[in-house]
Amino acid sequence: MTIQSTTPRWVMPVAFLFLLWNLMGVWSFAANWQMSANGYAGLPDAQRELWSAMPAWTWVAFGIAVGGGTAGAIALLARSRIAVPLFLISFVAILIQFSWPIFMTDAWSKMGMELITFPIILALVALVEWLLSMNWRARGWLK
Repeated sequence: MTIQSTTPRWVMPVAFLFLLWNLMGVWSFAANWQMSANGYAGLPDAQRELWSAMPAWTWVAFGIAVGGGTAGAIALLARSRIAVPLFLISFVAILIQFSWPIFMTDAWSKMGMELITFPIILALVALVEWLLSMNWRARGWLK
């Protein structure tokens, strides 16, 4: 593979979009962490049951996922190769976070495809972030 010394113009806008995406994750974490009793009451029954029973380790994984993704996007904007392991950490944390509701509860019987649709999207975006950052590092676009 030939290393390209000039970074294409589209790389920074993509990195900025990754940052916006991950900041939405940070917002989601904060909003869910601070959800009031009224907020919980407004959730559908199956989702309310799931959120109220969520173990601490899934919250830790959630925080690591959004923190790692956000730090990875900032590293991309700084053209730092540290983005690669940060995105990998985020991807793995997403898999850990969603392992509980998908594999360790009966939520599937109550929610069906609704249970896995958003986690699949999150995991795919995190995987793309990680793979692109590896590609960009290999091309010499990250220092």
